[in-house]
Amino acid sequence: MGYLVQKMAPGCEDFEPFIDTYVDEEFDERERADMEAHLAGCDQCRARVQTQAQFKARFREQLSGERAPQALLERISGELATLEMEGEQSAAVRRPLYVRLGWVAGPLAAMLALVILLPEMTIAPAASSQAPVVDQTVEWHKGNFPLEITTSDPQEASAWFENKVDFSVRLPHFDNHRVNLLGGRIAHIEDRRAALVLYEVDGARLSVLLFDGEGLRVPRESIRNVEDRDIVWLNQKGFGVAVVQDHGVTYAMTSDLNEDRFLGLVAGTMKR
Repeated sequence: MGYLVQKMAPGCEDFEPFIDTYVDEEFDERERADMEAHLAGCDQCRARVQTQAQFKARFREQLSGERAPQALLERISGELATLEMEGEQSAAVRRPLYVRLGWVAGPLAAMLALVILLPEMTIAPAASSQAPVVDQTVEWHKGNFPLEITTSDPQEASAWFENKVDFSVRLPHFDNHRVNLLGGRIAHIEDRRAALVLYEVDGARLSVLLFDGEGLRVPRESIRNVEDRDIVWLNQKGFGVAVVQDHGVTYAMTSDLNEDRFLGLVAGTMKR
């Protein structure tokens, strides 16, 4: 399958993010042997694998036979989505064991820039603590998650997200020909489904996380004005991110570009 694998540790924390991959039989023989060695001694992970396999088997059975009652389909889909979210959130807090082809590994950054760019009326005088969104956005950027669609066409990427998230995905417009779209995938921010889109800028990775940001609060004292736009610049333990709000959708942008260049790119988004 074209995996790049690190040495497998025997702990559940290393196994859980890849249950789907194991159930779908996408590992090679050596990788599968590592997984099965862990399963042989772990009742908890073995039960999760069995549950996931049963759900997928039932789902495929319903698709191949007569159409099941709508309530059953919704229940199965909901349970699968819950398992998917749990797996992705677990994977987001650590480096994954492998990188699938199609994901571009960015250079190690001494600092990632986190910016939040919002209409003035949406910026609430939040407390000094940062929202969980900040941490989660950085983790999605750091994680080498596989792209579910690989394309350089913004319209194709937007269309792919239709019916997968609860909002219209309109990709940001960057006034710079050096910003190249690579693709995207489904992600999660707290309990909300999100669209994760990846770009490349002169070899640096720039990720954009789109989600319903209703209720998002940011520190008023962090607001800057760049090119007539209000930008909230935040730092989190040496990391940073970037976010834009437009038509009810929040765009969280993360990159390891230098501060001035990154702020310029962010300020130029959504221009008509």
